[in-house]
Amino acid sequence: MQLETLVHEHFDRMSASDHIIWQYISQHREQCRSMSLHQLADACQVSHTTVLRFLQLLGMDGFGEFKVFLKWEEEQRPVVDERNVERTCFDLTRTVTLIEKYDCTELFRRLDAAANIYAYGSGSVQKSAAKVLKCFFLLDEKLVNVIEGREEREMALHQMQPGDVMFLLSVSGNNTSMNAYARQLRAHGVYLVSICQDNANELARLCDFSIPFYTQQLQIGRSGLSYYSAAGLFIVVETLSLKYAAYQAGGNT
Repeated sequence: MQLETLVHEHFDRMSASDHIIWQYISQHREQCRSMSLHQLADACQVSHTTVLRFLQLLGMDGFGEFKVFLKWEEEQRPVVDERNVERTCFDLTRTVTLIEKYDCTELFRRLDAAANIYAYGSGSVQKSAAKVLKCFFLLDEKLVNVIEGREEREMALHQMQPGDVMFLLSVSGNNTSMNAYARQLRAHGVYLVSICQDNANELARLCDFSIPFYTQQLQIGRSGLSYYSAAGLFIVVETLSLKYAAYQAGGNT
C-alpha cells in the first residue's frame, strides 16, 4: 500500500501538525529515506513524539516501519518515460493535421437536416468535451443536448426520432455501456457520430461517421498511473465546430 493511500484513508483525522509532517514527507521522500526520527522532526519543526503519533495514525508501529514503507516505494517506483511530453505533443500535432483535412461534409448535411442533436460522453472528461461541443454549436444557433447520467440517457432514447444526430465521445471506443447504448440508438434510426481514439474499436464500427484522434498510453506518478491522454478529444471538438461554422458561412445549407 502507498503512503498516499494511508494518508487519504485517515485524512479527516489529521491535525495541523500531521499535515505539516505529510507535506514535508511528500516533497522530500529521498531525503527522508536517510533521516533519523529526530532529524525528520527537526525538519518539520515538531517534536519526535508528534511524528510518531502521525505514523501511528496511519497504522504504523513506529519509525522503523515508516522507513520500510519508503524503501518499498523506491523499489516499486515505476520508471516514468521522459518522452511522454514529446509523444503527447506528437499525437496532438497529428490530430490537428488529421481533423483539419477531414471531410465532414456528410456529417454537416446530417446536422442541418436533424431535428435534434445530442452528445454523450462515457466519462467525466468526455462529458466535459460534450459540453464544449454544445457551447461552440450554440454560436451557430444549433442546440446540442448533452446527456448526463443513466436516467437522462434512457429518457432521451425514447424522445429521439429517426434522423436525429448523436455524438458519442469516448477515448478507447470500447466502453461496454456506451457501445450497448449505441446499438439501441441505431435501432431507433439515429445517425451516430463517434469521436474516439484512432484504433480498431467497437464504437467506431457501430457509428455512421467516425472522427478519430491520436493518443497512447502514458505512465506517470509514483503510483505508476497509466492513462490515455484525452486532449485530442477537445481539439477535435473545437476544430469540428469551426469547420461547421465555415461550412455554413460558405452557403452550404
